[in-house]
Amino acid sequence: MHVSERLLQLYAETTAATRTTLQHVIKQNLGDGKSLAVSFEELTGETNNALPTIEKSAADFTNWIKDGKRDSTFLPYYVSLLEIHEDVLNKEAPTDKPVVKAAPTAERVDVTSPTSQPSETPRQADKTSAPKRRYTPEMPVPSRAERAKYQRTIEPASPRKTSGAKWIGALVLIGLLIGGGYIGYPYVMDLFEPSPTVEDAEKDVPEPEPVVETPEANEVWLTEKNVSLVSEPNGTDVTYVGDIGDRYAVLDKQDDHVLLDLGVDDMTAWAPVDATTTEWKPFTLSDQQVINFLRTGVDQTYVEAPSVESFLAMSEAELYEQLGQPYGGDEDALNDYAFYNGVFFVIQDEAVHAIDWTNTPTTKEVFKQLGNPVYETDDAIVFESPKYSLRMFVGENGTTTRIRVTEI
Repeated sequence: MHVSERLLQLYAETTAATRTTLQHVIKQNLGDGKSLAVSFEELTGETNNALPTIEKSAADFTNWIKDGKRDSTFLPYYVSLLEIHEDVLNKEAPTDKPVVKAAPTAERVDVTSPTSQPSETPRQADKTSAPKRRYTPEMPVPSRAERAKYQRTIEPASPRKTSGAKWIGALVLIGLLIGGGYIGYPYVMDLFEPSPTVEDAEKDVPEPEPVVETPEANEVWLTEKNVSLVSEPNGTDVTYVGDIGDRYAVLDKQDDHVLLDLGVDDMTAWAPVDATTTEWKPFTLSDQQVINFLRTGVDQTYVEAPSVESFLAMSEAELYEQLGQPYGGDEDALNDYAFYNGVFFVIQDEAVHAIDWTNTPTTKEVFKQLGNPVYETDDAIVFESPKYSLRMFVGENGTTTRIRVTEI
């Protein structure tokens, strides 16, 4: 039988405690170093020439056990001792002292064998519970009579100091009371004052001032040429003759006439409602477009230098100084008219108000090429820009035209 197989067989026949005791005896015998043959002879009293004479120490034997008993140097030595372990242990143990078995230590066995290594279950020492000792105080507890000697009167604890938060809360409460009294004082005083009587209340009420009814302020535009503005509704006394595109403020309305503010010296006149409108389109041309047309579409004899803008800013005296005295003149309730060759100036409040060119070569079709008119009838067209009103009036024959420019 191979030595390793014999070792496995001996492991199955012996207990772990026995093997541990034997290993302890071997370690004590080997010490710092000794030949295995000599050690075997000392432990058993027999000679085994098959064992090696190499010196090994207890540390070498311990490492061999931990390494799984792989080295073959200790294997025949250990197996030979394990076979006669009873003789070895009995020889080492003295007769007058019992053998003290050391606690089993875990062994690692790694021996190649055709059969599996048997499992070992170490015996567990029975644990006996020792009785608990009863607690005994180091100092004796005094009796009730002795404790009564040391009793004293228990005084109540001193009150805690008032925290700062309570002081703050008290101050806030006082402030609220003061503020409430300040606010409520007038109401409280009213309870003690006598209420005013009905007669006193009637005396204190001021008399209402008379309300002057003012007419609704709005504007209208004339929608026809040569509209007769009369002094009274349905009257025949003509105050002024207005033209299409003239704008006036409405002061009153009566039946089918509206009272207009003519804008000069508080003059008023009545116009038929059918010849007016309250709806008027916004301007469709720019100021420069109006000026550009007047430079080519009308006679430039009098307006080439200075320009149209300059003439509309002149006073009556400046106009006469620039052009000389007119060839003829006329006047009505609102305006004065200064006539020159092919053109006349409308003067209002001693200033140039409008310029009219008569018998112009511009036809209605050419005039409409400026853009979308603000208002148009069969015999008149009105264009407007932010500053100017440009109008064309067609004569009764349908061919002659008159063009007017005025500041709005």
